[in-house]
Amino acid sequence: MMSQNIKRAPFQVLVVPFRKTAEEYEFAALKRSDMSVWQFVAGGGDEGEPVEQAACREASEELGLPVLAVIKLQSMATVPAKFFRARSYWPQDLYVVPEYAFAADCTGQDIRLSGEHNEVVWGDVDQIMALLNWDSNRTALWELGERLRRS
Repeated sequence: MMSQNIKRAPFQVLVVPFRKTAEEYEFAALKRSDMSVWQFVAGGGDEGEPVEQAACREASEELGLPVLAVIKLQSMATVPAKFFRARSYWPQDLYVVPEYAFAADCTGQDIRLSGEHNEVVWGDVDQIMALLNWDSNRTALWELGERLRRS
């Protein structure tokens, strides 16, 4: 949770939770409790916080797990700055906020959702792809699925 003294940095992180099963990989979609949409872990960084550290922190907070290592993906997106409460103290000429994608290996761990989400579904790429609301989430999932398939 962000302290009153720390401002939100103008970037967003997206983290795709995945796990290895006996035969394949599964991915976790999370249902937001405030919007009833399916997505991956998403959140912002604190001012001065490195992007990768923000991704680790957000994944840990939203999945209820100890600090997770993350894998940086190539997928990136932008989100209109107007959708963030912190917009009021960002530069006035900032119109879009970059969203950096990561993956977190949750194999062997039990997810305990934060209050941001009220449901989790595990499935293969196609099953999770059908649930996701945002294009950036679908792109990151596709990339991770391809990376895992090829490795």
